[in-house]
Amino acid sequence: MKIILASESPRRIEMLTEMGLKFEVRKHRHTEEHFDVKSPFSFVKLCSKHKAESAVSKMDELIIGADTIVYIDKKIIGKPVSRISAKKMILLLSGKKHTVYTGLTLIYKGESFSGVQKTDVFFRKIKSNEIDSYLDRAEYMDKAGAYAVQEEASLFIEKISGDFFNVVGFPLLLFSDLFEKATGEALYKTIWRR
Repeated sequence: MKIILASESPRRIEMLTEMGLKFEVRKHRHTEEHFDVKSPFSFVKLCSKHKAESAVSKMDELIIGADTIVYIDKKIIGKPVSRISAKKMILLLSGKKHTVYTGLTLIYKGESFSGVQKTDVFFRKIKSNEIDSYLDRAEYMDKAGAYAVQEEASLFIEKISGDFFNVVGFPLLLFSDLFEKATGEALYKTIWRR
């Protein structure tokens, strides 16, 4: 079975590689998310499904699609388009709780298996000059909410309630569950067999 990750996210690639999974990266053809879906749960599920479907080439390939967003004040926050929008995002998150949702879809032999993981993240109050310093040095443009939990923005976080890996962008336990549903084999057996 050939495993295809329909994502060029460095974090997802790194996580799956460190886990020991053998896979190839294939660029999905899903355009930026413009769905008229109000629920963050439905939104990420739909986006992950579209990403996976757009990367299907052969029936015997296992395709992995994922989408991560930040949700706060009944608004879906994606990736920033500029430094100004990144600063607005961090200011919005400052001193509040937000929720990170990741939709995950696996397609194998014509069947689709999807799930969503959610994690609450609590930011401390952040001063404007701290945000400016952060934006001067951090890479934030390709990250939902303009931050990565495992990088410089970790200094903003008071606590996390839920799956840490979900905030990184790839919920490993959900992936393991979906992998077994899709293939009929436990993920650890696939990895440790090699």
